[in-house]
Amino acid sequence: MNKKVCTALMVLTVAMGFTFASGSKESETVDVTNVYGTKENPVTVTYLCKDVNPDDAGNAEMVQAIEEGLAKEGKYINLEILNAPSGSYKTVVPIAFRTGQISPDLIYFQGGDLPIAQEGLLEDLTPYIESSKNIKNIMDNHNTDRMENYPYILWLAPPRVSVPVVRGDWFNELSSSKALMDNPTPDNYYNFLKEIKDKGLAKWPLTTDGTILKLDSVFNSAFGVTTTLTKENGKWVYTKATDAEKAKLAFYAKLYKDGLLDNNYITKQWDTKEKAFYEGESAMICGTAGAVVNIYNNKMVQTNGEETQVVVLPPAKGVAQTYISVDVTKESRGFALNVDSQVKDAAFAVLDYMASDEGRIIDKLGIEGMHHVTNTDGTIDLTDNFTQWWARFWDTLNGLDTSMINGSVMSDPAIESLEMMNEYYASDINVILPDDLLPLKDSMDKLYTEYSTSIIRGEMSIDSFDEFVTKWNAAGGDKISEYLATVLN
Repeated sequence: MNKKVCTALMVLTVAMGFTFASGSKESETVDVTNVYGTKENPVTVTYLCKDVNPDDAGNAEMVQAIEEGLAKEGKYINLEILNAPSGSYKTVVPIAFRTGQISPDLIYFQGGDLPIAQEGLLEDLTPYIESSKNIKNIMDNHNTDRMENYPYILWLAPPRVSVPVVRGDWFNELSSSKALMDNPTPDNYYNFLKEIKDKGLAKWPLTTDGTILKLDSVFNSAFGVTTTLTKENGKWVYTKATDAEKAKLAFYAKLYKDGLLDNNYITKQWDTKEKAFYEGESAMICGTAGAVVNIYNNKMVQTNGEETQVVVLPPAKGVAQTYISVDVTKESRGFALNVDSQVKDAAFAVLDYMASDEGRIIDKLGIEGMHHVTNTDGTIDLTDNFTQWWARFWDTLNGLDTSMINGSVMSDPAIESLEMMNEYYASDINVILPDDLLPLKDSMDKLYTEYSTSIIRGEMSIDSFDEFVTKWNAAGGDKISEYLATVLN
């Protein structure tokens, strides 16, 4: 059975023990001649999104530009931005939606949508996407996979995958750089980091922020940790309790022992990790492809000069070669259609327009005359206010013709990181566990953190991993494997 089918079964049917009922509520007939309105009587579409408020700078102009763009297509829509209820958006919005306190046509969720979808309150977006003019053309692999498994929220943005970057001037002076790029095995990564150390370029060639999660994005697949779940000896288990994980931890322990992995990584936070990178204490760090790599590059160049522009490195090559596998069970955030909306077609038309060529310019470059200026030859200049703008709909660069932009929406290394993320993309195999198994998994994860940290820091030998596996299975691994057998077989 392929990964997509496995995941779909996990999420949509057996694993959760229910059948989604989205679209099952009866809706009143839309009392308009044209579902997209008319010039004299436009259809009102209400929109709710985190940090997007009607009175904020640029939003009124954005709404006007969207309405004018849709009108050119014969779709007359009055787009109304709503204020979110006070409190934590992630917490209060799902509650307010379920209780009927709010009922926008388009609603952005940042979690809390799963029980709402289970209750049939969200529209299945599949037919809308299939008939879309623009959205289907700018979806990435992970978007398609997630929508197949959970078709209730859509978020067109790169997956949050960490990629490694290294300070460019140091990369260029190392004799081991070419071997690393040509054949990025764990051994060649080790040699690369060791040369940084031996030449005294950085105190700690590699650093991270408190956990090994970002390092895993570089090294997991090389050691065979390719998915969250794997089948071993005829049963489904978590790869954290396999020999592949043991081999990876042994490699991390070697990096730590030889002073190549920051010996203070466990106490590093995101800001102190980045400070160490910019100030030259560390040479290599990992950050989310796209936006975060863009920040790393820009701050590095600002601090140390153009020659230090960061170099994006590939994932380590071994058993496989991918960055950390992407969970495709569902989108963790994104836009949904209210199943009770009387203007679903018009509401989705707004989302689809923002995936068009014109919509991408509005969404990514902001307001004409405020954040960018279009020249007579069709090229676009970014103004000083451009950095104050962020996408209100789709964060992806897909669909934006950057060749027409004078200046850079995103630095070359940041764009390269997105391209490499897509090149080395892999989807995960995972399961959303039922509530009664979650406490067991929490205990297992704490056990993993305890043992993995001690092994890496040399407080335990790698042989203690076998003891960890025994405790892991006793803490819930065996019981969860029994559950997995019912949903993955």
